[in-house]
Amino acid sequence: MSFSILLLLGCLLLTELRSSLVDDVTSHQLAFDETAASMASNLTKASLTPDRYLAANNRYLAANNRYLAANKPSRHVDTSVSSNKAKQMSVVEHDVRAARFIPHQAALPPWQKQPTFIPELDTVQSRVIQGEVIVKSVPTQKSVIHGNKRQIEQEDFQEASRDSMQQRVATWAGHSIRCGRPLSIPYQDAPASQDLFIISQLKYGKLLLSDELFAYQEEGKQYLPMQLLAELLMLPIQFDANTSSLSGWYLSPEKTIDVSNNLMIFWGNGTNCNIEKTRVFYDDWDLYVERRVIELMFGIEIVFEPSRQGFSIAESATIPLSQIQERKRRYELFTAQQDLNNKLKVKEIKREDAMIGDLAMGLDLGIVSQKTLDIHKTQVEGFIQARSDIAGHNVYAGYSWSETDEVINAYIEKTLANSWVKHYRIGSIESHSMPLISESSEGVGIRVTAGEGFTEDFRYITVEGEVEPDWDVELYRNNSLISIQRVGSNAHYRFTQVPYYMGLNQYQLRFFGPNGETRSESFSKMLDHSVLDKGSLGVSYGAMLREQDDLQQHYVNVNWAATDSLTTGVSIVKQEIAADDWLIIPKISVNFLGEKNLIQVNYADTGDGFATGVIVQGSGEDIDWLADWEFFEDFLSWENPDDRLNQQAQLNLSGSFAVSDLSWALSGNWKDHGVASDFLQFNARVSGQYHRFSYSNEFRWQSSLHKNRIYNRIAASGKVQNWYLRSYLDLAVAPELEVNQWVLNANSSISDRLNYQVELNYHPQSDVAFSVRNSLAYLFDHSALRLVVDTHSDGDWLAQLRWNSSLLWQPETNLWLLDRISYLNTGAVKIIAFQDDNADGVFNDNEHAVSGLSFSGHSQSDKTTDHNGELLITHLQTTRPQRLLLKELSLADPFLVPVAIAITVNAHPGNIQEILYPVLYTAELEGNVMRLNAGKLQPATGMLITISNQALNREYKTRVEYDGVFIFDRVIPGRYQIFIEDKLTADLVLKPGDYLELDTITLEH
Repeated sequence: MSFSILLLLGCLLLTELRSSLVDDVTSHQLAFDETAASMASNLTKASLTPDRYLAANNRYLAANNRYLAANKPSRHVDTSVSSNKAKQMSVVEHDVRAARFIPHQAALPPWQKQPTFIPELDTVQSRVIQGEVIVKSVPTQKSVIHGNKRQIEQEDFQEASRDSMQQRVATWAGHSIRCGRPLSIPYQDAPASQDLFIISQLKYGKLLLSDELFAYQEEGKQYLPMQLLAELLMLPIQFDANTSSLSGWYLSPEKTIDVSNNLMIFWGNGTNCNIEKTRVFYDDWDLYVERRVIELMFGIEIVFEPSRQGFSIAESATIPLSQIQERKRRYELFTAQQDLNNKLKVKEIKREDAMIGDLAMGLDLGIVSQKTLDIHKTQVEGFIQARSDIAGHNVYAGYSWSETDEVINAYIEKTLANSWVKHYRIGSIESHSMPLISESSEGVGIRVTAGEGFTEDFRYITVEGEVEPDWDVELYRNNSLISIQRVGSNAHYRFTQVPYYMGLNQYQLRFFGPNGETRSESFSKMLDHSVLDKGSLGVSYGAMLREQDDLQQHYVNVNWAATDSLTTGVSIVKQEIAADDWLIIPKISVNFLGEKNLIQVNYADTGDGFATGVIVQGSGEDIDWLADWEFFEDFLSWENPDDRLNQQAQLNLSGSFAVSDLSWALSGNWKDHGVASDFLQFNARVSGQYHRFSYSNEFRWQSSLHKNRIYNRIAASGKVQNWYLRSYLDLAVAPELEVNQWVLNANSSISDRLNYQVELNYHPQSDVAFSVRNSLAYLFDHSALRLVVDTHSDGDWLAQLRWNSSLLWQPETNLWLLDRISYLNTGAVKIIAFQDDNADGVFNDNEHAVSGLSFSGHSQSDKTTDHNGELLITHLQTTRPQRLLLKELSLADPFLVPVAIAITVNAHPGNIQEILYPVLYTAELEGNVMRLNAGKLQPATGMLITISNQALNREYKTRVEYDGVFIFDRVIPGRYQIFIEDKLTADLVLKPGDYLELDTITLEH
């Protein structure tokens, strides 16, 4: 009945889609990278010196005159696959700042027809991207694709459809595709929500392309990142971050792909041509397109495995990745026609730990007044936590106090990348899990992992961390709810025995704060046969004082890979099983890892007794499973105190329903006690998602002491209009039906500054059966003030007035930052943009700062670099790299080009990392190529010219124009080699601001 109520609640949910403003931007496909015309169209007198402006303008006029002399509007019939009729005219770009028309003829290969554009009046178009409004003024154009909805001209579209309908069109490789006609599919676009990303595997046939593909999932549908997919499969498609659009082609340049302005236009290559509409989601670095649309676009089959959140693409002869050599020429032609400076150049910034780092602090102070059993009292309580870098180590400390309790949690740790010792932590630690001997425990001590980082326990992982007190944390694995915790006074959350199966495991933490805050963190862990390479050695060490009883434990584990699939391990454990009662326990283990299966055998001996166990784990097509059996014979350890257990076993199964967005899990646990009766438990759980509402129903049956008990736990959370709802219901079904606990939490923002929460708690088994908590939080810029009132059914009450804030101090610059959002669990970067005149990547004293630059990909995208070239970006995610993308319109000078348009940062919690962002004054290059034919010089029209810089990993391409001239502008300074087709012609050096004109190059016929 309870599950039916939950489903009914789910059916009533409605999510409001925020539709983006539809823009009408039509991009011009250029045949080569940079031209004098495109340079001039971006030119402003304000951004250049007079001499440089006049020189550039003269070069523009010369190029324009050459164009006018040779290109007169003409008409011709373009016979293409779709039989579209086009008018051969020139591409016209309108320069808003210079207020003039600049004609430009794109030099396409002879076999590719020119697109038709008819310039008309200027229109202003805008698109809203995650709060950022981009406004452009471009000429409206009529073409084969035109109008506000960019529909294909009806006459040509109908003619092409009649020619191709109900026939099988052969591809270039001779394979038959059943759709074979141009398609026009409208779509709705919306910004991506961080909560709905899934970390997944991507396989192409048997080839693993990615272990951490960030796909998107909503309402049971999966959406793949197109830019990344195009790069992995070598598809000639590009993503424009400014307009959240795609452009390119597939199979042949005539079969273009255009996804923009809420309309998809492409040649249908799949089997399902009946897709009437779809949705896409975007962020600052990719466009996420529905799986079935991608299948239709490329004629491929994509299989999604819900149980492992993985994608598999069946091999296809039409995918360039499959036919690299056959497709090489066409792919190179495509790249030659692209503007390489507009391609995303990404620079990864490594994390740096400072010797003396920034100090991040969180403060929570409150006055608590309560009445209990006719006793009224008022007290002050609070919580302070801090994080910093000391000697290159991450240091954390948390202290909370109240009238009844004091809690301290502190540690120092370091993670190393290129070192034999991988990680160590001192202070508050969580021990390694060792089957037969001890599960993972909390305490005070030291923990070290070295070598190849081998995992001792393949059954589970532990997920822990710090957040402010009174936060709720939900943990999901592969979209299935694992557990829920409310963080206590020590600000520490810890999930133990979290399932860990063969293959990719995607985990997500969702955080809910008392002031209405919400955020999420995602990470993944891979378990496969690559745990250790043959001959590798892994070591772990730990020593701790257990928190629950102050007993001690010391251990060392050594693991060695005999083969790529067989690993052996030896452990020595010294354990205090009672006060001053010590045991030394040696243990051996053997692990065999196959493609989809794992077998682990453990044996331990105390001299007086022994224990042995077998773990078998595997993955099928739609199911993950784990079986674990342990036997104890006169064996004492933390896992088996007082020799209570003779043996225990468990079986776990999990998977997903292929036809729905539901996950399921079954588990059984049996314990054979030495004195008491056997214990048997069976669990069944179903989890799913409806729109943006997650729900879970877990059924548990227990048999112990000759009594049978049945429990049911229901959990649901999600957003309904302006309310975020969370509910947890625990029922005892047998021997009697009764409610153990029911919690319902609802919060909503009354305004930008005011948040209201109400929480109902029904716990009939406790002294207070019913309580209501009302919370009203006012959000200042730098802090939050919260009033909480708890009323109980017995007449007692509690009132709190709490203030909290977060502080970040940078000692080097004496910079103090205050915010209500935590700096301890987020990172910050300071971008320093400068004009790198000598191209050495260092901000020298004689170089100038670049102001006015702005970046997308973070929550403060309206900020720009100041007069010192500095831009501080705070509250970045720390669980995965975050990409910051330069808004190129903010770079006013067209002769300035950044070394990297995008930077990927690995934000460090509680830290401000400085990142140098060099911007180079570009150079220009012009030449003339003639061909000697029968004693006469003729322009080498159409020949491919390439300049390449291996040190910068940059390459520019263009083609010789009708009069033999080729031009490169906005070229990053450096040493280049120039090629005509495949032949090396010369070496040259370009310095910042250079304009280099080469001598005429003459080729023999």
